[in-house]
Amino acid sequence: MSEVGTPGGEERAAVDVLVVDDHEAIRTSVAELLRTAGYSVLEAENGAEALDTLASHRVGALVLDLRMPGIDGLKVLDTLTDPPPVILTSAFTLEIDEQRRVDSKIFVQLVKPFHPRRLIDAVASAIGGPGSS
Repeated sequence: MSEVGTPGGEERAAVDVLVVDDHEAIRTSVAELLRTAGYSVLEAENGAEALDTLASHRVGALVLDLRMPGIDGLKVLDTLTDPPPVILTSAFTLEIDEQRRVDSKIFVQLVKPFHPRRLIDAVASAIGGPGSS
Protein backbone atom coordinates (compact mmCIF):
# COMPACT_ATOMS: atom_id res chain seq x y z
CA MET A 1 0.00 0.00 0.00
CA SER A 2 1.35 3.41 -0.87
CA GLU A 3 1.39 6.36 1.48
CA VAL A 4 -0.04 9.76 0.65
CA GLY A 5 0.31 13.05 2.44
CA THR A 6 -2.58 14.98 3.90
CA PRO A 7 -2.87 18.75 4.29
CA GLY A 8 -1.93 18.42 7.97
CA GLY A 9 1.27 16.62 7.01
CA GLU A 10 0.04 13.23 8.26
CA GLU A 11 0.54 10.15 6.12
CA ARG A 12 -2.50 8.06 5.23
CA ALA A 13 -2.29 4.66 3.59
CA ALA A 14 -4.08 4.35 0.24
CA VAL A 15 -6.64 1.66 -0.49
CA ASP A 16 -8.91 1.15 -3.50
CA VAL A 17 -12.15 0.20 -1.71
CA LEU A 18 -13.61 0.20 1.80
CA VAL A 19 -16.45 -2.32 2.22
CA VAL A 20 -18.85 -1.57 5.09
CA ASP A 21 -21.56 -4.06 6.07
CA ASP A 22 -22.69 -5.37 9.44
CA HIS A 23 -23.38 -8.84 8.01
CA GLU A 24 -20.03 -10.63 8.04
CA ALA A 25 -20.88 -13.09 5.25
CA ILE A 26 -21.91 -10.28 2.89
CA ARG A 27 -18.98 -8.05 3.84
CA THR A 28 -16.36 -10.75 3.41
CA SER A 29 -17.82 -12.08 0.14
CA VAL A 30 -17.99 -8.56 -1.36
CA ALA A 31 -14.44 -7.85 -0.20
CA GLU A 32 -13.16 -11.15 -1.62
CA LEU A 33 -14.93 -10.51 -4.94
CA LEU A 34 -13.20 -7.14 -5.22
CA ARG A 35 -9.83 -8.57 -4.16
CA THR A 36 -10.18 -11.28 -6.81
CA ALA A 37 -10.81 -8.50 -9.34
CA GLY A 38 -7.48 -6.98 -8.26
CA TYR A 39 -8.55 -4.19 -5.90
CA SER A 40 -6.98 -3.50 -2.51
CA VAL A 41 -9.78 -3.70 0.02
CA LEU A 42 -10.38 -2.89 3.68
CA GLU A 43 -13.45 -3.97 5.63
CA ALA A 44 -15.51 -2.34 8.38
CA GLU A 45 -18.42 -3.96 10.20
CA ASN A 46 -20.22 -0.75 11.15
CA GLY A 47 -20.37 2.98 10.56
CA ALA A 48 -18.04 3.86 13.43
CA GLU A 49 -15.31 1.59 12.05
CA ALA A 50 -15.89 3.03 8.59
CA LEU A 51 -15.38 6.59 9.82
CA ASP A 52 -12.20 5.56 11.66
CA THR A 53 -10.86 3.87 8.54
CA LEU A 54 -11.72 6.86 6.36
CA ALA A 55 -9.80 9.09 8.77
CA SER A 56 -6.68 6.92 8.53
CA HIS A 57 -6.76 5.82 4.87
CA ARG A 58 -7.20 7.47 1.51
CA VAL A 59 -10.08 5.45 0.04
CA GLY A 60 -10.88 5.37 -3.67
CA ALA A 61 -14.46 4.12 -3.30
CA LEU A 62 -16.80 3.23 -0.46
CA VAL A 63 -19.17 0.25 -0.69
CA LEU A 64 -21.60 1.15 2.06
CA ASP A 65 -24.53 -0.78 3.50
CA LEU A 66 -27.54 1.42 4.19
CA ARG A 67 -29.11 -0.25 7.22
CA MET A 68 -26.77 -1.10 10.10
CA PRO A 69 -27.14 -0.83 13.89
CA GLY A 70 -25.61 2.22 15.54
CA ILE A 71 -24.12 4.51 12.93
CA ASP A 72 -25.88 3.43 9.74
CA GLY A 73 -24.98 4.27 6.15
CA LEU A 74 -27.06 7.45 6.18
CA LYS A 75 -25.27 8.76 9.28
CA VAL A 76 -21.91 7.95 7.70
CA LEU A 77 -22.92 9.95 4.61
CA ASP A 78 -24.19 12.82 6.77
CA THR A 79 -20.81 12.92 8.55
CA LEU A 80 -18.69 13.03 5.39
CA THR A 81 -18.24 16.40 3.72
CA ASP A 82 -16.19 15.14 0.77
CA PRO A 83 -16.68 11.38 0.50
CA PRO A 84 -15.06 9.15 -2.10
CA PRO A 85 -17.50 7.73 -4.66
CA VAL A 86 -20.14 5.84 -2.67
CA ILE A 87 -21.73 2.62 -3.86
CA LEU A 88 -24.70 2.32 -1.55
CA THR A 89 -25.98 -1.24 -1.03
CA SER A 90 -29.21 -2.29 0.60
CA ALA A 91 -32.14 -4.64 0.36
CA PHE A 92 -34.25 -1.56 1.15
CA THR A 93 -34.93 1.52 -0.93
CA LEU A 94 -34.39 4.99 0.45
CA GLU A 95 -37.34 7.02 1.63
CA ILE A 96 -37.86 10.22 -0.38
CA ASP A 97 -36.44 12.47 2.35
CA GLU A 98 -33.45 10.15 2.79
CA GLN A 99 -32.83 10.15 -0.96
CA ARG A 100 -32.83 13.95 -1.10
CA ARG A 101 -30.49 14.13 1.90
CA VAL A 102 -27.77 11.93 0.39
CA ASP A 103 -28.36 12.06 -3.37
CA SER A 104 -25.33 14.24 -4.07
CA LYS A 105 -23.04 11.88 -2.13
CA ILE A 106 -24.06 8.60 -3.81
CA PHE A 107 -22.30 7.44 -6.98
CA VAL A 108 -24.68 4.51 -7.49
CA GLN A 109 -27.12 2.43 -5.45
CA LEU A 110 -27.24 -1.35 -5.77
CA VAL A 111 -30.21 -3.25 -4.42
CA LYS A 112 -29.37 -6.53 -2.67
CA PRO A 113 -29.06 -9.13 -3.94
CA PHE A 114 -27.05 -7.66 -6.83
CA HIS A 115 -25.05 -9.48 -9.47
CA PRO A 116 -21.31 -9.52 -8.69
CA ARG A 117 -20.54 -8.06 -12.13
CA ARG A 118 -22.66 -4.99 -11.32
CA LEU A 119 -20.54 -4.30 -8.25
CA ILE A 120 -17.25 -4.72 -10.10
CA ASP A 121 -18.54 -2.49 -12.92
CA ALA A 122 -19.67 0.15 -10.40
CA VAL A 123 -16.26 0.21 -8.70
CA ALA A 124 -14.48 0.34 -12.06
CA SER A 125 -16.70 3.24 -13.15
CA ALA A 126 -16.03 5.05 -9.88
CA ILE A 127 -12.26 4.69 -9.66
CA GLY A 128 -10.99 2.87 -12.74
CA GLY A 129 -9.13 -0.41 -12.70
CA PRO A 130 -7.36 -1.90 -9.69
CA GLY A 131 -4.66 0.35 -8.24
CA SER A 132 -5.77 3.48 -10.07
CA SER A 133 -7.46 5.26 -7.14
